[in-house]
Amino acid sequence: MTSNKKPLQILLADDDDDDAFLFREALDHVNLNTQLMVAENGMRLMQTLHQEEYKPDIIFLDMNMPVKNGLECLREIRTQQGLEGVRVIILSTSVAKYMLDSAYKAGANLYIQKPTSFSALIEILDKCLFERYPEGPLLGMEQFLITD
Repeated sequence: MTSNKKPLQILLADDDDDDAFLFREALDHVNLNTQLMVAENGMRLMQTLHQEEYKPDIIFLDMNMPVKNGLECLREIRTQQGLEGVRVIILSTSVAKYMLDSAYKAGANLYIQKPTSFSALIEILDKCLFERYPEGPLLGMEQFLITD
């Protein structure tokens, strides 16, 4: 069954080619009409977001990237006119408290610890894309972090 609905525009910023490949593969297993664009670093992400004709519905943002890290990008996204309502989900292997706090305070919608298995990645994507999370920052830190 094909949907006439416009695809959900997803922008992934991740410098790891293997992680980006797995993300794309996992997204193919989620029953949702999506269109994925990948930026290989924070600088490329911001260049993409400055294009007037492109506005993603959701951004998955790797915290640790060269050139410009995820936190720097998040802060810039949250001050850029026209991107106020875009959901930003942080991806990181680390769940260090200072990183969680920084992402939360900078306005991320969710913080996901990168899953250790492909099936867990599919499950997390399913959760992020189908469950309705508030548009703004979540109420408490316990809702903010998702781990497998």
